[in-house]
Amino acid sequence: MSTQPHNQGDEQLPLEQDLLPQMSSSDDAKPARNQGLSVVNQEIPVALDHALIRTLAMLQQTNLATAEDCTQVSAMVKSEWLAGRGADPVDCLASLTAGGSEMLDATVEAISIKLAQTLPFQPTRIPFAGKLIAPSSLYEKNPDIELLCRLMLVPIAYAEDLDVLALASINPFFVDALAPIIAEYTLEKNNTKPIISSVRLDYAGWQCMCSKHFREETES
Repeated sequence: MSTQPHNQGDEQLPLEQDLLPQMSSSDDAKPARNQGLSVVNQEIPVALDHALIRTLAMLQQTNLATAEDCTQVSAMVKSEWLAGRGADPVDCLASLTAGGSEMLDATVEAISIKLAQTLPFQPTRIPFAGKLIAPSSLYEKNPDIELLCRLMLVPIAYAEDLDVLALASINPFFVDALAPIIAEYTLEKNNTKPIISSVRLDYAGWQCMCSKHFREETES
């Protein structure tokens, strides 16, 4: 698993300039945890909205999706989030473009690999994540974190309380977005800085983990 810094200062991409909600200076001054858990679009936490915009921008930049694809994917993801269900744009894009359920695994993997390659620190892919035990007590003690993980479908694959965590997903950009939110949350709550690692999942492992952690079946 690759431990990585998550304040990478990415340049703002064109799609983000078009879609990113304007935040006031008072919002900018708030801790990341508070910013991430405030809401836009009725009930969607800011952290999710920003992560979705960033993912869609990179999908276009890497020629994995057209602007029309991204519009459809955004609508699909936000519809699920507003209904209180988890959703991921990589999964939604694969469902749109795979041409059949038998191609979903390969399509998700291709998208996931290409997205990971754009990050300075590429997450390690692990094929056995579905066998790991869900950190149920951590989710119960930290409902704000559980909410973001559940909606973003980013399971915590490994946890030593909040001190050492491994976040897992088919979408490395969602992991990259969630890590600093959890880090700020932990700093505020425990006055400690956690070690957060990222791992990349295969499609079947991700589906299994989401079902186990969130009692939620992903689209297939």
